[in-house]
Amino acid sequence: MKKLIQSLTFPLLGLLLGLSIMSCSDITIVETTTGDANLYSYLQKYPEKYSDFASIIDKSGYDSFLDAYGAYTMFAPNNTAVKAYLTQIGKTADQLTKEEAQGIVKIHVIRDTLTTSSFKDGKLPLVTMYGQYLLSGVTNGTNGSSYTLNRQANIVESNIRTGNGMLHILDGVLKPATKTIAQLIEANADYSIFTQALKETGYFDSLNIVNENLDKRFMTLVAEPNTVLTKAGFTNYAQLKARYSKSGNPKLKSDSLNIFVAYHILDGAKYLGDIITATSHITKVSTEPTVVSSKLEGQTVLLNDDIFNGVRELGVELSRTLSDNTATNGVLHSTLGHYGVKLRLPIRIDWDVCDFPEIKKLTSFYGKRTYGFPVGTVLNDIKWANATFPPTYVYAGSENAAKRDYLQVPMGVPSRNLWLEMRTPIIPKGKYKVWMCYRRQRTSNSFTITCTGAVDGETLTRPFLFIDQVPNLSSGELESLGWKRYMSPGTDINAAGRLLGTIDIKTTDRHLFRLTAINGTHSPNNIDMIQFIPIDQNQLSPRHLPDGTLIAE
Repeated sequence: MKKLIQSLTFPLLGLLLGLSIMSCSDITIVETTTGDANLYSYLQKYPEKYSDFASIIDKSGYDSFLDAYGAYTMFAPNNTAVKAYLTQIGKTADQLTKEEAQGIVKIHVIRDTLTTSSFKDGKLPLVTMYGQYLLSGVTNGTNGSSYTLNRQANIVESNIRTGNGMLHILDGVLKPATKTIAQLIEANADYSIFTQALKETGYFDSLNIVNENLDKRFMTLVAEPNTVLTKAGFTNYAQLKARYSKSGNPKLKSDSLNIFVAYHILDGAKYLGDIITATSHITKVSTEPTVVSSKLEGQTVLLNDDIFNGVRELGVELSRTLSDNTATNGVLHSTLGHYGVKLRLPIRIDWDVCDFPEIKKLTSFYGKRTYGFPVGTVLNDIKWANATFPPTYVYAGSENAAKRDYLQVPMGVPSRNLWLEMRTPIIPKGKYKVWMCYRRQRTSNSFTITCTGAVDGETLTRPFLFIDQVPNLSSGELESLGWKRYMSPGTDINAAGRLLGTIDIKTTDRHLFRLTAINGTHSPNNIDMIQFIPIDQNQLSPRHLPDGTLIAE
């Protein structure tokens, strides 16, 4: 069958500038061990290169702790970079105030040891002493490729190990962000309509605060510029309000304009690299937990580009050139399209577990013949416990017969897979009955296996056995016992549907389904489909033909 699983692949290297590290020229990594010299002492040891930055450290009063025991990462601009910076601001190092010098040093120091192996996903994993993230990237030059920081400086020498941390040398001085997200967008006339919407809904004020608590400081705003809103039919704020504000008071959390704006605000500092490494992100909509989905397609970052109920819903693209703007309290992105809130009602989800990208790319096998994944295979949406027992894509059809495919997984205690995890399609918020639809295939009477299912860590109440066959009872009797025939009668007598339990899906999103073997061992175990059917809907009809076609029976 081939219906529903979302295709999301996330290459993680060098995405910030629209290029991949792997596709660039090799980056020269220089790694040096300095013996007992600590960071500050190392700079003093080479005055012809670093005396100017050492002087700023002296002025800041941080020379002692940067030469003491600890674990730090310092991005030190060389003398040429510091001289250019001081000329730009019209001061000498001696003319800097202590507070100015401290600010310069703090944006260049992280309280942990980071090598260039950490420079992969856009922002560095830890904030600087200044309380801001640094944005990493890659640039190509005549001498090859090099890492960049904050689009302001290149790393010209890297991974110098000192007695108290890691030193990286820059050809420019880093400058911290000075504006909040609110101030950034207000200062840009291209966002005047969206800025007015932020102010009218009250979110401008919350985006203008720099919380002292780092855990609560950072937010991300995906803003729609005037060109996008105009194309969508809104040439001014009044038109946007007339379209979205149903109550007339945009400050109400239940007002549709308030919800529209809140839907564009995400928790945490999420650069493009962060956005594509997750399939969805919680927004600030407070009336109910609401997410925006994300994916990478080639080099294009897309929001809300989803396959839902078997149909692709086209999303909107984020602008690479206008996004990843660092603020004192987060990140500002720009979208190339207009998008509203996706609020979905509970709907039946027939999740074909064979419909995932790694199989569909195998054009010689998908829908044609069986393929066993080699040992060590990594799949984005499927994980299993034992690397030596990967799943198999089984195709049991032929050119002249009905298509039958399923995922075959060796499960068992203790030597095979104790568990299997799969990422579901998007499931709208609501209460569902969960059905495991499998194809019975018993290889020996001496082998049995009992499994349980779980969604997002919540174990479902009914264990089941892959070897059990549907009892010879009426449909009503079967349903009362937690059984059903999910295939059309006569198409496959070994197709069985087992009720795993009821789940309350709290958030419209993709979720994590986990299958766990609690005793016994058996292979093959054939998973055809997992159904999420709203509890108030018909659990038995429609049924399926082997090719995935639904029929009302």
